Amino acid sequence: MASPLADLDELILKCRNEKALRYVKESVACYKSGAFRSAIVSTWVAVAFDLIDKIRELSLMGDKEAEKQLLEFESARKSGDISRSLKFEREVLAIARDKLELISHIEFLDLERLQQDRNRCAHPSMTSDGGIFSPPAELSRVHIRNAVEHLLQYPPSQGKAALENLLKEVDSAYFPTDHIKAVTALKNSPLFKARKSLVRNFIIVLLKKLVNDADDYKERSRVVAAIKAVDEIHKQTYNETIQENISGLIRSLPDDRLSRAIPIILAFTDISASFDDDVFNKISNFIEHLPSEELIYLESLLDSPQFNLASEKRLKYITMKEISDTLFFLSNEKVSDKIIKLYVGVNSFERANEFAKTIALYVDDYSKEQIDEIISGAGNNDQIKNSFGVGIVVSAIRKSQKVDPEYLDGILKEAKLNEFFLDNIDG
Repeated sequence: MASPLADLDELILKCRNEKALRYVKESVACYKSGAFRSAIVSTWVAVAFDLIDKIRELSLMGDKEAEKQLLEFESARKSGDISRSLKFEREVLAIARDKLELISHIEFLDLERLQQDRNRCAHPSMTSDGGIFSPPAELSRVHIRNAVEHLLQYPPSQGKAALENLLKEVDSAYFPTDHIKAVTALKNSPLFKARKSLVRNFIIVLLKKLVNDADDYKERSRVVAAIKAVDEIHKQTYNETIQENISGLIRSLPDDRLSRAIPIILAFTDISASFDDDVFNKISNFIEHLPSEELIYLESLLDSPQFNLASEKRLKYITMKEISDTLFFLSNEKVSDKIIKLYVGVNSFERANEFAKTIALYVDDYSKEQIDEIISGAGNNDQIKNSFGVGIVVSAIRKSQKVDPEYLDGILKEAKLNEFFLDNIDG
């Protein structure tokens, strides 16, 4: 059975500051030897040193409030003003909470209790019955744990300033768009060893930015990379934050901005598992009736396991005009099949001529079987066979070299499109 003291030894290793680490080591040693009063005193000293060092670091970073507090501390120390020094020590937790945002209100309460118990341990005051204050082992232990978990393990910037610095970094044109590189970038930021509240707020702000503000492609890519990096660095907090917030965020979108949810769905393939039922149904219905101006997303949505059925319904009634007006990448065979089906089914010379350019545009993406279908369909449809555009289509297929010239002439012959044989064109 593992020793119940092992976790205290692990807490020592979490301390970020060398001075704090030494004092916490001393606290743990006192605890193990049964000197519980000394353990509490050493723990408070570790907290005080750590807060002062954090104030110094923030001052060096240009934090005006930290500069002001450091000046007050140094002035009292250099002048030997004991009363001012004691006042600073009494107020340092409130300063950390209210002015520097280094600790939360809940953390303040726990550390304030440590400060109070330190005073009871260090000063020769007696209890009402004349006995000396003798803290129980459990009290010493919880103070050591609270000191490390609330304060000593974290870098100096954890509040609003830390969030602003993180967002500023992501907004930089030089922040990576690859999430692996984003992990490297954020490992050197306050996020790497951050409180849960900072991680949570960072994720929420990034999601809001992605939904509401990130219009530029590169900006969206930076935000997506940052969110994915948070997922890798703080997976549990990421999962909890997404589960608690994503449905409300999407639910708040007005109908004319619902398309802003699509990049999130495509960037984070498993995020829809966190949608509430009403949100999932709303997104599915939106995709099923995807506006023409948003059809650029259709190919990717067809590859989405969660929304491929809704996407297929939208593809089913896509029009030739919508296809001509949208630039597809044709990574999805279902889209190219639909384009070909519409072409071989045209019912007028005008449509055959107009859509021929669209067929030719994507010729490099067609399979051999799809080229067979195009040529066969053209031969069986007089509106295509006798149109000017069919020459454009055959010429594009020949130039693409997707099939060899002899094979192409063979299927042209079967379709009775002999005028497009290579020898006839050369002649």
